[in-house]
Amino acid sequence: MPPHLPESTYAVLGLVDKVPDSSGYELAAVADRSFTHFWSISQTLLYRELERLTELGWVTATRDEQVRTPGKWTYRTTAAGQQVLADWLAGPDAAKGSFRSGFLLKFFFAYRMDAGQVRSLLQEYRRALQLQRDEFEAIADKLEAIRTPEAGAGKLTALHGLRTAEARLAWTDEVEALLGKDPP
Repeated sequence: MPPHLPESTYAVLGLVDKVPDSSGYELAAVADRSFTHFWSISQTLLYRELERLTELGWVTATRDEQVRTPGKWTYRTTAAGQQVLADWLAGPDAAKGSFRSGFLLKFFFAYRMDAGQVRSLLQEYRRALQLQRDEFEAIADKLEAIRTPEAGAGKLTALHGLRTAEARLAWTDEVEALLGKDPP
C-alpha cells in the first residue's frame, strides 16, 4: 500500500513515468495539454512535487547542461517509484467524484437573477461547453492515430471529457426549454 500523500504527488509521479527524461517545464506543458481538464496542477506545485518525489527516491533528477540554452533538470522514475505508482493505481480511489463549478454555484442562486441574467449565464456556459467539447474531440482524434498504451489511455480519458461536455450541453438544452415555460 502506498504512503498516504496528496493525489497531486501521484499525478506528478505518473506524469514523470509517462514522459521520462522531461524537464519540469516540459512536464507542466504535458499536464496543461492533458490531465489539466480534470486535475489542474500549477507549475509551482508540480516543481514542489518533483522535489518531494526526488527526496523520497521515487524519481531521479539529472542535470542536463546545454550549449545554447541554460541547463535543465530532467526526471525519471526509479524502480521504487514505479512500484509505488503501481500500488497507488491498484488501490481504491479515495476521492469522491466532485468538481468545482462557478457556473453551478451562480446558477444555484438564479432565483436572485432576472430572466435575462439567467439566459446570459446559460449562453456563456453553453459557449464554454462547446469549446470544451471541440477540444476534447480534437484530442481524441489526434490520439486515435497513435498506437501506444499511453495514447490509448489518453484517448479514452478525452472521450470521458467529450461525453461529459455533451451531457452538460444536453442538460443546458433541457434547462433552457424548462425556463422558457417557467423562469426561476
